[in-house]
Amino acid sequence: MSEKRLYWAGLMGISLLAFWLRARGLFANSFHADEALFASWARHIASWKDPLLLTQAVDKPPLLFYMQALFYSPLGPVEWAARLPNFMVSVWLAPLTAVLYRRLYVEEERGETAGEFPSAFPTGITPAVPPLLRVPSRINALLSALIVACSPLAIQFSATAFTDPLLTFWLVASLAVTRNPYAVNRLRITDYRLPITSGFLFGLAIATKYQAVLFLPLVVGVGWLVGYGRAHWQRWLMGVLPMLMAVFLWDVARTGSWSLWSAQIGNYGGVRLAWSWELWPRLLAWGQLWVTAVPPILLLMFTLLLIALLWRAWRVDDFASRVDLLLILFVLGYVVLHWVTAVPVWDRYLLPLVPMVAVLIGRGLERLGDWKIGRLGGTISRCPHRQSLNLLISLFILLILLFPAWGARYGRYPAGGQVNAVQGAAQIAAVLADEPYGTVLYDHWYSWQWGYHLFYRKVYVSWFPHGAALAEDLAVFGRDGNTRYITLPNSMISQPIIRAIHSAGFQLHLVATAGNIALYQILPDEVTK
Repeated sequence: MSEKRLYWAGLMGISLLAFWLRARGLFANSFHADEALFASWARHIASWKDPLLLTQAVDKPPLLFYMQALFYSPLGPVEWAARLPNFMVSVWLAPLTAVLYRRLYVEEERGETAGEFPSAFPTGITPAVPPLLRVPSRINALLSALIVACSPLAIQFSATAFTDPLLTFWLVASLAVTRNPYAVNRLRITDYRLPITSGFLFGLAIATKYQAVLFLPLVVGVGWLVGYGRAHWQRWLMGVLPMLMAVFLWDVARTGSWSLWSAQIGNYGGVRLAWSWELWPRLLAWGQLWVTAVPPILLLMFTLLLIALLWRAWRVDDFASRVDLLLILFVLGYVVLHWVTAVPVWDRYLLPLVPMVAVLIGRGLERLGDWKIGRLGGTISRCPHRQSLNLLISLFILLILLFPAWGARYGRYPAGGQVNAVQGAAQIAAVLADEPYGTVLYDHWYSWQWGYHLFYRKVYVSWFPHGAALAEDLAVFGRDGNTRYITLPNSMISQPIIRAIHSAGFQLHLVATAGNIALYQILPDEVTK
């Protein structure tokens, strides 16, 4: 079998492995509170109860929610319907990373008769003697895909309703269609379509989550390295603008103004630099999440390979070294930005970096086949058994990855989707499913879960900010004859709320417990005596 066929067979095998590692979580895991919120928005759209989400406090671009709604319509109100868009793109992300690897590192290699040509050619102009192309190793491209397929973080986020898996897919796709103009002209591809496609995919990323803007320097940097000129960037903007306009018009149609960005910043509590006393705890917290994203042995290997790539870039100035530097500086800059700004330390923010880390690991291992880092008569001295060495290293890394990947398949890492993320909310909602109109459920901690699990039920969920507000509400409405419940955590944090209920002249009767949640019925003192 030819090397090309082995490459495509390898991509197919890695895709099947990614599917197998992710399929169990599609049905086994339960909704995190944020997932329940996003899924409830999708149900409002799918049921046409509120297709523009006029009654919902939306603070994110809506692309994921409308994609989820497409699956809710034929599949019905099942949790895995909301996970299907992310599940599909997470499986595709593994082979797409291999494509990204090969597209980033395709470079020219000047032959004796090639002559001197500029780094990019105008659209439609082919040089008289085209330069030769140096094609990256297929084995190392497959290795990058394998790392993504087996990453615990990527696995546990695959079968979720978060926005980040879809965001990551669009970003990698946008980078993967940015081809070196040498490859474009040699393959006789009309290159003006590529910037438009890249821009459109980046626009889809922004329409999924605003954090896509953080990757704009990387997209611009790749475009600059491959020789994009003014015409290319104009076409790139032609691809981005339709999606930006669609999100803008959607928000104006539902609110009359542009409010998504201010709503998201408000929910974050604003963006500021971290205080000096926060830096060390934040560094430790991010370090713990990195160990989840990339197994410790692979993380150490990644650090050593970064040093080796930086050393090579200092000694050898070629296209591949510039791509190495761009990726390394972006990854480091992204990590430092999230460290020194007071954004939440959430595992989901690391997910878009997983493909970039995988590409850098594959690239660093490809360089291990060099006898020395440097130029000898304009060429790089290579190991005669380079492919065999790469294959052995890839098999070794596969063994390292399979153990954490197996654990991630069963949701054993404190990241992404997990079996007990619901904390018993689905079971409590089942107890209240047949309650009549007029039934009130007081809640402070789990309202997003009830928005999904009690969708189309007759129970009215009343959120209270603190015990005093709940006591005031009970004093006015607590004796109107309607059944009233409250959900409280099974911990000491509930004691102030319980004391406030007792002081208002009411008692609690335990109805059910599930996970970390207890369901009580609120009864007036005169009824319990």
